[in-house]
Amino acid sequence: MQIDVLTPGPVPADATEVAVPMRDGVQLAADLYRAGPGAHPVVVVRLPYDKDGEYCHMAEVARHANARGYTVLVQDVRGKFRSGGVTEFGVHEVDDGHDTVAWTADQPWCDGRVLAWGDSYFGMTTLAAAAAGHPALRAIAPRLTGTLLSREVVHPGGLPDVEATARTLYLSSWYLDRDAYEWPVDWTVRPLRAPFDAFFAAVGRRSAGYDAERGRTGVVFAGPSIEQLLAAPPVPVLFTVGLFDNCAHYSWHDLRRLLADPAWAPAVRIRLDALDHENNHVDDPAGADFDVARVLDPALDFFDDVLGGGPLATPRVRYEVVHGPTLTADAWPPADTEPRRLWLARGGAGPSLQEHPGLPAELSWRHDPEHLVPSAAPDPFARLVLHPDLAAVAVRPDVLHLPGEPVREPVDLVGPARLEVALATTSVSTDLFARLLDVAPDGSHALLMKTQVHLAGDRSEGPVQLDLLSLSHRLRPGHRIAVQLMSSDVPDYVPDPGDGSDPWEATTSLPSAQTVLLGDPGGSVLHLTVRTPLIDDTQETP
Repeated sequence: MQIDVLTPGPVPADATEVAVPMRDGVQLAADLYRAGPGAHPVVVVRLPYDKDGEYCHMAEVARHANARGYTVLVQDVRGKFRSGGVTEFGVHEVDDGHDTVAWTADQPWCDGRVLAWGDSYFGMTTLAAAAAGHPALRAIAPRLTGTLLSREVVHPGGLPDVEATARTLYLSSWYLDRDAYEWPVDWTVRPLRAPFDAFFAAVGRRSAGYDAERGRTGVVFAGPSIEQLLAAPPVPVLFTVGLFDNCAHYSWHDLRRLLADPAWAPAVRIRLDALDHENNHVDDPAGADFDVARVLDPALDFFDDVLGGGPLATPRVRYEVVHGPTLTADAWPPADTEPRRLWLARGGAGPSLQEHPGLPAELSWRHDPEHLVPSAAPDPFARLVLHPDLAAVAVRPDVLHLPGEPVREPVDLVGPARLEVALATTSVSTDLFARLLDVAPDGSHALLMKTQVHLAGDRSEGPVQLDLLSLSHRLRPGHRIAVQLMSSDVPDYVPDPGDGSDPWEATTSLPSAQTVLLGDPGGSVLHLTVRTPLIDDTQETP
C-alpha cells in the first residue's frame, strides 16, 4: 500500500511564528503576517491543513489581506501539524476559538478588532469563534461550511442523509494524528472496513475519529453546534454557499436556522457563488490557478463595511445565476419569484415531468448491487474540474429518468427546491438518491443539484421528502430540466446492503425493486422556485 505522509511545510520568510496559549496550557502554533507597523485589525484563520502547506494558499491569502490593511494570524488547530494537544476533530474549536481571539485582541499589533475567515473546516472554526461570544470578534466570513460539517444531517422530512465515504476517509487520513496521509482506497472491497483496517495496520495506529464513527469508542463530536451559535451575541456574518459544493447542505442547515432567528437574521449576509468545494468556478478553464482576489476580496469588502461603523451596505443576498447575471436581493428567495410544481408522471413517450399530475400510475426500477450507479464526478469536492456529462446515466435500467419539456424562453430557477417521492420498496433498508439536471438540446446532461436519504425500518406514511436546497440557474431556450432517481451513488456514498445490517461489515448485498407512485392524490412532485428574467438581464455573463 502506497502511503504518502504530509508533514509541516517551511514557515514563510515573511511570517513570524508565534505560540498562542490556550486555557488548559496547550500552545497552538500560528504564523503572523503584519500589515505594517503599529496596530491593525486582525483576520484570524484557524485550520487543520497546515498553515505552511501549499494546499490552502495561506501565505498568498495573508499577503493579499496585508495589502488591504489587515494583519493576519494563521493558526494550526489543536493537535494538527505544529500545534500541541490531542488530535480530535472539532472537539475544542469553540474554546480554542475564544482563547485565540482573546489573545489576539491583547497584542500590540492588534487594534482590538478581530475578524475570522475561512473555508470548509476553517470556515467551521469561524462559526465556533462566534459561538464563543468574545466581544473583540467583530465579524466572520465562513465559506463552503457549516456547524454540522462532517456529521450526519437530518433532512426536513426527518430522514437521515446517506453516509458519505469522504467523511470516513477524512477522519482516517486527516485526523489520525498531527500529520496527514494520502493513500488509495479500493471502495469495491467487502467488507468496507477492510481497507481501513489494513491502512491502520500499515501506519501502526488507529484514528479515534474513525473508531468513533464505527462505534468502537465513546468519542463524540463536541461542537460547535448551531444551538451554541444562536445562543451567542450576534455578529455580522457573510456566509458564502457554493452552488456546486458537495457540502452545501451544511451551509443551508445553518442559514435556515440563522435567518429564522430574530436576533441573528439582521446580521446575516448571503453570497451564492457558482463554486465547488475546492473553489473551482463554473466558468474556469481547465487547470485554472487559485484566484485569491475572487476568494478573499468579498470577505475583506465585508470587513471594511463592518468596521466602517455605519449601517451595513453589503447586500443581504448576492447571487450568481449560472448562465445568467449576478444579482442582489433583500431576501432569499428574491421577491420576484414564485413557486412552481412539476409532477412526476407517465406520459405517452415514457416517464416525464408534467404541469399536471396525470392519472394514477406506477414507475419502477430494480437496484442491482453488482452494478452500482457511478457518482457524478471523479472528485466530489472538485466537481467542476471535468464538467462531466451525465447523459449515459439516463439510459441505465436502474435509474428512473424523467425529463420535462424544453423551455421556449429563459427561465430562472432561483430559490428553494424539493422533491416529494411516494416510494415503495421491497428491501428492509435502501437509499434514495435524486439528481436534478439541465438537459441541453445536444443531449448533454449537466448536474444542477443532488440529494439523498436513507430509508430503514418503520417510517411515517406519505411521500419521502428530498431537500434540493436552493438553485440559482438559468434554463436557456431549448433546455429542459430532468429528475433522476436511483438507489446507489458510488464511490461517493456508502452502498446499503439492503437487509438493515451495518454496511461497513456487510460482505453481500441484496437486490431490490423500487416503485414510485404517480398521480393525484398521493403522487410524486417536484417543487421549484422560478422567475421569468427581465429583458435586460437575459444575457449570459462573460
